[in-house]
Amino acid sequence: MHYRPLLSVSFATAAALVALTGLSGPSPAQTAAAAAAPPVKPLPLQLKCDAVPMPDPFKGKLAGRELPSGIIPVGPDDRSKILSLDLPCQDRALPTGPEDVGLDNLQRTFDFYSWRTFIALNSPADGKTTISDSKPDTRTRWEDMDNFKQLLDVMLPARLQPPKWPTDRAGMEAERERLMPEECRALHKEMPERMVVQMIEESFNEPFKTGPLIDQQGHYAIFDILMNRQMFNYILEHHLNSKAGQMSAANAGLAVDFPPGQNSDGTLGAFMLKVSWKILVPDEIQAKNFHMVKALVLMPPGDPKAKRPCLPETLGLIGFHAVHKTASRPQWIWTSFEHIKNVPDTNEVADHHFSGPYNFYDVNCKDNCAEVNATPPRQYWQPDPALKLKFKDAKFKSQIVRETPLTDAARHMNDIFHDMLKGTVWVNYILLSTQWPSVFGCTILHSQSSEAAAPKTDFLKQPDMTCSPAPTYLANSTLETYSQGKIPLASSSCIGCHGNAVSFQTGASNPRSGEVRLNQSDFTFILEKAQ
Repeated sequence: MHYRPLLSVSFATAAALVALTGLSGPSPAQTAAAAAAPPVKPLPLQLKCDAVPMPDPFKGKLAGRELPSGIIPVGPDDRSKILSLDLPCQDRALPTGPEDVGLDNLQRTFDFYSWRTFIALNSPADGKTTISDSKPDTRTRWEDMDNFKQLLDVMLPARLQPPKWPTDRAGMEAERERLMPEECRALHKEMPERMVVQMIEESFNEPFKTGPLIDQQGHYAIFDILMNRQMFNYILEHHLNSKAGQMSAANAGLAVDFPPGQNSDGTLGAFMLKVSWKILVPDEIQAKNFHMVKALVLMPPGDPKAKRPCLPETLGLIGFHAVHKTASRPQWIWTSFEHIKNVPDTNEVADHHFSGPYNFYDVNCKDNCAEVNATPPRQYWQPDPALKLKFKDAKFKSQIVRETPLTDAARHMNDIFHDMLKGTVWVNYILLSTQWPSVFGCTILHSQSSEAAAPKTDFLKQPDMTCSPAPTYLANSTLETYSQGKIPLASSSCIGCHGNAVSFQTGASNPRSGEVRLNQSDFTFILEKAQ
């Protein structure tokens, strides 16, 4: 993993620089509009964003050990407004606020931003109700084919190129039918509403081929990656959906730069998701403690002479990365949620204070347990079609612990939002943290603001393209299971890791004198999946 030490932030300088990013304070009319709590309104089917950022209305400090009294329950006007808002277009992070330390105020702003993002993405896709009305199997907005597209429906083999994303429902359905795997077609006719998950190695093997994750029922965890229309359109515009396109002479000098979200014009910008799923057994389906989807899961490629099984399964959401590029955060904003019953953290294990059962840790295991955070036996990593989605070593169950406990501020923010989401399945999901580039003097040079220097000059002025991520480390127990911790160059840092992502571009054969080519794929590994 790429690592950069967390540099200190000059908060006075940061506040001055914020103005240069196009994040000046709202007008009186905007302030008045933001202060009024509108009634809960039906959400539009297609994702949009709110150009006027809403500050969190919670009074008191969240960074202390105890949550101040009076915050919970959240007032009905604030609750109604928060749950009816759409995605933020862009952050407005300031070091001033209720917390004693500027960095805590900034982190609080981003964590509030993350919870707003989570609610907007997971609100019902029908556009008629808010997340308060969600059932465990209510289809979310990010699951609607108008809002996000799975990676494997974009990076297609040559025989299926080019990918399409029509704007009408009939066209989207036709593209879905065109790309339906042959092995799943018969089941799809019987079960047309099911989501299709095509498993490749990245669908069962964690980043950098560190191994699969096995739940307490012996099933593989499943991973999927999606993008929004803004990312898709940029990829198609620049012919980045294939190796040939990326390696073309036309792209030799392209500095990949996905469109950012901006408050000034209400642009959503590029958004990508990475999610993790658990195969649910009947008792778990009955308990309704997960957001659930019915899916057809196509097993990974194996024997080319054998037909790949396509399995009808019920999947439960266990991990959720939401990643948003904004004009003021061109290294993107990295949000990470997971199911509250995935794993205990190190403090809970040390204190023997458990709230299980857990999805990936057995509190009662005494003998022949897997070592904590150990990868499964390597010889069994590849799924066996005969065993469907069961791990070949029937005795092995992952024994995972979260190595970095949540901060007090993150726990308190979760408590506040759980109060607002009471009675829904979403109280079972927790924000781990939000990672963001912390050195504002660095990030402003990358911004799309007209006052900012062009990126080509920034490559020379500021070669640290990660701009010192805060917090330094962030790992989801289901998505970066085997890279948790605080080891430089090894432990998980979303921005640090993705700062190493590349594409198949060849680069200019005669680069200009003094040119430094960094961050070739704009902090995404998506382009590496081109065929």
